[in-house]
Amino acid sequence: MDLRSLVKKSILASCLYYLADDWRIGRKLSRGDLETTSGTRHADSAVNVSVDYIRRVYNDYRTYAGIRKFRGIIGEIGPGDNFGVAMLLLANGADAVHAIDRYYSKRDSIEQRHIYEALAAQENAATLFDGFPSEDTMRGLHYHPGIAAEEYFNRYDHHFDAILSRAVLEHLYDPISALNDMTNALKPGGQLVHRIDLRDHGMFAGHHSLTFLTINDSWYRRMTAQSGRPNRVLVNHYRNWLDQSSLNGEIRVTRLAGVDGEIRPSIWKDIDQEQRNQALDYVTQIQNRLTKTYRSIDPKDLAVTGIILVATKP
Repeated sequence: MDLRSLVKKSILASCLYYLADDWRIGRKLSRGDLETTSGTRHADSAVNVSVDYIRRVYNDYRTYAGIRKFRGIIGEIGPGDNFGVAMLLLANGADAVHAIDRYYSKRDSIEQRHIYEALAAQENAATLFDGFPSEDTMRGLHYHPGIAAEEYFNRYDHHFDAILSRAVLEHLYDPISALNDMTNALKPGGQLVHRIDLRDHGMFAGHHSLTFLTINDSWYRRMTAQSGRPNRVLVNHYRNWLDQSSLNGEIRVTRLAGVDGEIRPSIWKDIDQEQRNQALDYVTQIQNRLTKTYRSIDPKDLAVTGIILVATKP
């Protein structure tokens, strides 16, 4: 058994590791080094696998938003190591895409070029590039690395027709503040479409999946402040924000604690009763061990580990 596996077996050792790693990442960022292996979704993937994933993400956004095409100016938060979704947006009606990312995900330019070439062939969109297909030659793409979403939408005076993200808001330090700024940045009729993964992203793999909610707030902040590890903002926070906002929208559940795989996006009462009971039983196994902050939360909210938030500005 290697050292990493030994550390993972102990909750305390895992916490100490994350404390040290977060300090290391903070030092790295202070030197202006934004490069990370996080978000490298397409590294070592076959081109057809990457293209299929990109198209699935793009189609998901259209389905959730209830539209055929996105028009105007689009914001994409956390694109990671590839701008294929931005390319599909631009090839199908968007005027511009602003891609916002606090970090810079490592990428292979040759690998990326092959992905863009494959997408361009499918979309008949070779003219979208000024030269060889790349993120630097893609017309209409505006890339903003090194700035967090919480800062970007507060700092820049852009007005968006839609702001999109997939598995990103759970990494923001203050997603609720960011959502307020996104709302202000939307044009009337503009949409927010955010798929949010509320799990621990493997921080305590091998333990109960809600173990990260047992770590006291002070420790957890120091374990995650620089690294972008999950912020522990759960569905109740997003629901309260939406209820108090000026937007019209809804939240649908995509994952449940203790239930394998994704479920069809649904509101709680429409989820299969057996799956709901399974998730609630799983929550009761650990609820008494959670920190005070989370122990008082409705078990139904603790049971929700993935959501889609869709909202429209009147």
